[in-house]
Amino acid sequence: MEIDDQPVPDAIVDAFCRLVDKLDPQLILAQGNSRIFQGHRVIPKNVPVAQKHIKSSLKTSRQFDPVTRTLLQLQGDGLLKGIVAVLSEAALEGSFLDLAIYFGEADFLAASLLDDREVVRKLAHDFIADWDGLVSDDVRREKAAADIGSSFAPFLSKMKGLLENAALPALRADGEEPGRAEKVKLERALETSKADLARLNQRYARDQKELQDKVEQKQQEINRHRADLITAQNETKSRDAIVADIQKRLMALQATLQDRIDEGVSKTLADRLRHWLEPVRNVEDALVQAQRTDLLVRATAILEKQRSLDRYYGNRVELTKMIEQRRQVLADVRRAQTEALNLTPELPSIATELEREICDLVGRLGQPDELVTPTATGLLARINEAQSLDDLSDVRQFIHQAASYELLKPEELSRLYHATDDKAGLLYDKLEIFGKDESAHPQKRFFLRHAIAHGEPFTLFIDGHNVLYTLKNIFGRHFVDNHPGSKARIEFANCLTRIFNKPGSEVALYFDGSDPRVQSLSEQVRVIYSGGTGEHRADEAILKHLSHSIQSSQSTSFCLVTKDADLARQASAMGATIIHPEEFAASLDIANA
Repeated sequence: MEIDDQPVPDAIVDAFCRLVDKLDPQLILAQGNSRIFQGHRVIPKNVPVAQKHIKSSLKTSRQFDPVTRTLLQLQGDGLLKGIVAVLSEAALEGSFLDLAIYFGEADFLAASLLDDREVVRKLAHDFIADWDGLVSDDVRREKAAADIGSSFAPFLSKMKGLLENAALPALRADGEEPGRAEKVKLERALETSKADLARLNQRYARDQKELQDKVEQKQQEINRHRADLITAQNETKSRDAIVADIQKRLMALQATLQDRIDEGVSKTLADRLRHWLEPVRNVEDALVQAQRTDLLVRATAILEKQRSLDRYYGNRVELTKMIEQRRQVLADVRRAQTEALNLTPELPSIATELEREICDLVGRLGQPDELVTPTATGLLARINEAQSLDDLSDVRQFIHQAASYELLKPEELSRLYHATDDKAGLLYDKLEIFGKDESAHPQKRFFLRHAIAHGEPFTLFIDGHNVLYTLKNIFGRHFVDNHPGSKARIEFANCLTRIFNKPGSEVALYFDGSDPRVQSLSEQVRVIYSGGTGEHRADEAILKHLSHSIQSSQSTSFCLVTKDADLARQASAMGATIIHPEEFAASLDIANA
């Protein structure tokens, strides 16, 4: 608890509690309109309840309750009115320590803190600051009594002299005792006060009776409302039970309705399927009739003859059979993985091996898979049918146009470029074997892998970020927040260093960067950061470097790897060969580099 915003020790709080026990019950009853009765009736038998509440508030509240302070100040006897209130501030200041020791520190401090004078309360707070909380023994109390006597001795002796020198009041001539009239007046005033007090007590009793009647009336209303609430709760429970039963019946009706709907749908489908089965029966009849003829036998014989004459076709047929057999086994393995109750651990591994072998055989056979569109299938056929580098160059140009308009899926584009590069290799081998001459222009289109293998000189410009975004299927695992950062750039540059490791090649890998710098990774590969601000910084650096290189050397092949249509158009006008990033990845097998 705090008084004057300063803490009060527990010993003084206990002294306040002792004063509460000594309070006149009439004083407590006079405060009946306050909260000290805690909802109890303001009657004499409930005074202990109020005292208990006051003491609890003293021990738990932070601030000194004003009602409690007033009650303790109104107490008729005690140290407050007997000692503290009658002494002056100067007298208390001179003998505060001795008075506290003599009358008991806790009790005297409690009386001082109840005083209305701020100076007196400050004396008490100053004493508390140095007080150890212990009660003084009898020796200290006797010494304090002697010190108090010596301190007040001059005052007492002076008072004694004044009393001895004072003249006794003389009797009136008529024999009437002095002060008799005043005494009579006082007695009359006392009787008047007693009468007023009696009237006030009657009025208090009447008001108390009215208040008690109101309390009882409110209690009856509360009981009535409580009964209504219980009734409403019971009705709610009953209605909840009815709703639950209705929901249960509704679910049963819905299930019955669904069964009937399924039955009706099945009947309707059966009626309609009768009409659909007629074409199926016609096809079956046609199949039976076709089997009766010798057309199939003759066709089979011709195919066998073709197989014996053409080793290529025969091998394709045998390879196709092997692929179909493995697909059938793979389907059985997958069905076992789905339906088996006790799965053997070998099934997943054998399924993976079958899938890998099927993909390898299909790739060797050159068959398009199910994900390839008719456009890609047609282009693959055109690539396989190409008889010269000129034919292949036309197909490659068409693939470039389709890629620029995003008409092909990434996996289709990669597959087409792989097929183009493989076909170009076969045509190069054919030229070397048979010694045929081809125009320089188509050869220039497919020179990259051939030039690396034979050590031919060339200069390669790479639009770094553009290629990384295009080849996200290869380098995407190194991206950060779906964008190529330093890790992706380093991985791409290291990949190029591994591929271009022979003299004659010059590779310039360009990236945007605020600080212009050149980093040489090997004698063949350099990483160039454009520097500057704004967009297309790397593009401008590539075009500037390309223009200077073409003017300096006409004998070296210049090639630009980019998907940027505008950059490709400007570089192509300068005489550079444009390679799509997917074609670049397919030619050099970057995914496995």
